[in-house]
Amino acid sequence: MVPIHDTDVAEERWLKAEWQNYELWEKIEFRLKRQKHLWIFSTFIVFIGLSAVPIVFDQMPKWATRSIARSLAQEMNQLKYEAIRSRAAYRLRFVEEGKLTFLVERLTNCSATSGEQIRTVHLRNEFFGEKYTWISHSQGANLEVPGLTNELCYDALLGNGSLNPGQSVIGFGIVSVKDLMDKRLDRLSVLLLTGLGAEISFD
Repeated sequence: MVPIHDTDVAEERWLKAEWQNYELWEKIEFRLKRQKHLWIFSTFIVFIGLSAVPIVFDQMPKWATRSIARSLAQEMNQLKYEAIRSRAAYRLRFVEEGKLTFLVERLTNCSATSGEQIRTVHLRNEFFGEKYTWISHSQGANLEVPGLTNELCYDALLGNGSLNPGQSVIGFGIVSVKDLMDKRLDRLSVLLLTGLGAEISFD
């Protein structure tokens, strides 16, 4: 049997200690690299977030007008359903500039000037601290947005009775009060009603 000398034991211990130190430093180096990558990633996310803040704030009114237009579209679908179910003419009409409030009336036909008031609906008119309104026909003409209206009359037999001769599309414009004063149209949302069926789309 080969004798084991103290120098051999000491050398083996030294090699083991050296390897343990190597493993320790390798773990430390890996942890430092991971922390470095985490800091880089976090900095990138913060930079992207800060860069997006102005864009988000700028587009909030557009999202708000689109939300209001969708709510109005739901009301119009309900109006069309009621007109067909009761075989009558129903009219949705904004009555006051600056307010997102409209009347729903039941008429004998779309040529009638007045009818039975069914309900008054108040659409939400404030989002993110800003107020919103609809655009009248005259305001739309001044802003070069043609075809805007303040009412839709739907007849169960004849369909969309709010179309003028030669007209195929009418629209309801929703905009923030501030943008209307500044004549800024990039955040305007328009609810379009096409043809006698008053098919709904958004612009």
